[in-house]
Amino acid sequence: MVTSSELDRLDRIRRSTAEHAHRRGLYLAACGLFLGSFAFEGIRENHVALVLFFAVLLVAVARYYRGTFGTVTPRRDGPRFHAWLMLPALLLGVLVVITAANVTATPGHHTGGLIFAVLLALMGKPPWHGRGHYPASAALLVALTLAPLGVLTPSGEHPFASADPLWQLLTVGALLVVNGLLDHRALVRSLPQPAGEEE
Repeated sequence: MVTSSELDRLDRIRRSTAEHAHRRGLYLAACGLFLGSFAFEGIRENHVALVLFFAVLLVAVARYYRGTFGTVTPRRDGPRFHAWLMLPALLLGVLVVITAANVTATPGHHTGGLIFAVLLALMGKPPWHGRGHYPASAALLVALTLAPLGVLTPSGEHPFASADPLWQLLTVGALLVVNGLLDHRALVRSLPQPAGEEE
């Protein structure tokens, strides 16, 4: 006879495999490290080595997920969020933000921060069930972008408004890493056993 705890475990595994492709957060964390590394001028000058390192990192992440969880093929029945719908929505959002920035003469760092915030929110796949950290990160980025942080700096300039994109790239990269690690943690907790092991 199947107990309620076994049914709960099976339901958790069913939901995890359905979301497996979105929960492999180490890919997003690697992208965050890649983006954040562009904040440093010395690394930007040697971009070929950086791209090669990023490619090796992605291969290592792919091998880790394949070796730990095997190949997961989620069922395709039921409601799905079509990822291709994100592209026109993102382009429309970028167009609205850029148009508003040009019409209102908004500083450039506001435009960049708001575009990255829209990207973060969309990456969480609305309606963000179980992935509330994405809209939370987007809200944090909007707050950091619009807050008058210039009063805290010696120059009086907002850290994101500098000609060198150091702080904005580091902030967005760090948010991607944190969101990726949270997704990975959720995946590991929901599928704790290595591939091929059964109780």
